[in-house]
Amino acid sequence: MQRTLLDRVLLRWPALFPALSRATQRLPPRSRLRRALLRSNALLGWGAWVRGDLDVCVVRFAPDYHYDPPPEWLLPGMPTVYRGHAGMRQWASDLNEAWEFVDHTPLELVDGGRVVAFLCRIRLRGRTSGIELDSRLGQVFWIEGGLIVRETDFGDWDEALRAAKLAPS
Repeated sequence: MQRTLLDRVLLRWPALFPALSRATQRLPPRSRLRRALLRSNALLGWGAWVRGDLDVCVVRFAPDYHYDPPPEWLLPGMPTVYRGHAGMRQWASDLNEAWEFVDHTPLELVDGGRVVAFLCRIRLRGRTSGIELDSRLGQVFWIEGGLIVRETDFGDWDEALRAAKLAPS
């Protein structure tokens, strides 16, 4: 498993992440430094997710985290809501059972302060069918106390921006 130095530091001292995140949130939303830090954190988090390193992922999320996955990704019997770190691990397991990640590329970031939206291009391959899904995904993250408390993903970018009460950049 290929962990960065920052990943290893955050695993050793997980309370460091919310402190760094709160410091980043105190910067003005238009700040280049803030945008660079948000982008870097997102790339590190997605990298950990794609390689299945959930220990690195969960340091970014509140213990009572709430996740609403995109309905089009759900197979029969999968929950429509996942809660907490255990829920995140269950979602990863459910998703991994159905899909293999091929690519996850961020395209756009809209920073609303305590809510952040990312437009991504995502490619998945069905584990059993081999069918590839190549689509755009809007991810909305609500942040409190430096941790992500809620995430909702959308197949439609405009819908994601409306849910986040954000205008396109």
